[in-house]
Amino acid sequence: MKHHIITVMILAVAVACYLAGYSGVGNAAFIVGAAFETWFWIRLLIKRPSA
Repeated sequence: MKHHIITVMILAVAVACYLAGYSGVGNAAFIVGAAFETWFWIRLLIKRPSA
């Protein structure tokens, strides 16, 4: 369960960075948002072995 909470938080940070980029912070926010979104998809698609 903790794994899913972290994954959702990563997506929330990515969305916040994208919104900050739209509001005028600049391209750096888009780059950070893209990095967090990539991290989100990697965590979502790669299956971790069960303990």
